[in-house]
Amino acid sequence: MNLRKIGLSLLGAAAVIPASAQIFYKIEGNGLEKPSYLFGTHHLAPISVVEENNVPEYFEETRQVVGEIDLTLDPMTIAMAMQSHMMAPPDSTLSKIISPEDYVIINEEFKKYTPIPGTDLSMFETMKPMVVSTLVTVSVMSEKMGGFDAENQLDSYFMKKAKEEGKKVTPLETPEFQASVLYDSTPISYQAEGLVEILKNPQQIFESSEKLNEAYFNGDLETMYSLSEEEDSHPEFMVALLDRRNADWLTKLPSIMEDSPAFIAVGALHLAGDKGLVKGLRDLGYTVTPLP
Repeated sequence: MNLRKIGLSLLGAAAVIPASAQIFYKIEGNGLEKPSYLFGTHHLAPISVVEENNVPEYFEETRQVVGEIDLTLDPMTIAMAMQSHMMAPPDSTLSKIISPEDYVIINEEFKKYTPIPGTDLSMFETMKPMVVSTLVTVSVMSEKMGGFDAENQLDSYFMKKAKEEGKKVTPLETPEFQASVLYDSTPISYQAEGLVEILKNPQQIFESSEKLNEAYFNGDLETMYSLSEEEDSHPEFMVALLDRRNADWLTKLPSIMEDSPAFIAVGALHLAGDKGLVKGLRDLGYTVTPLP
């Protein structure tokens, strides 16, 4: 199991982004009357990256914010929509798919890294292992990410600002679909192996998050992408997480941008690579220019 992959899956820190950073792009041409913008987010990055990238002046030019899902919805509504994909089958609950020896070990570690310290793993008995892995990863990475504020998460920030300014919010997919990608794309046995590995060696998440944060705040999409490919023991997950979703979004974005100038904010990994949004938009005939 690749620990980096779990951390990266939360994408879709202490330094100022240099002028060569390429997480923010201007989209023009191909019949567009006004430009749209593409911003690669890090789901645990502090809001300070907005000012560091001079986002406000470009944000004002747009009339809608496009994101992965509509994060202005009530959190309980989103959670309920995702719930069925997060639940494990009755014969595959945590204590049934993890050996008793491993369960004792990881339960003690889980108490250290759960969002509510001391919580026993049995509280998540009926959840898929990927749900628990995500909780642990977010907790560990948040600890390493300077300035992260759960109340002002980067992706939701843009959508909330859109609502405040009377701009349209356009989701690219539903919470149900995103949950199916995150929790249904890999076998539960594989998820269980990953959870055990994470909690037996949480230091690896610290190391991986440092590399990922450094690449993001240097605007180095290619390094981020290469990190996601290292030790790729289950490539179907990354195909589902990135490639298929990118392909779907590329069928939707042209009409969205034609409707009105858009500020598109999605996980930075979706921008990178031969099947990423930057190359995909260029292949469709748009001029996609990095903004300093």
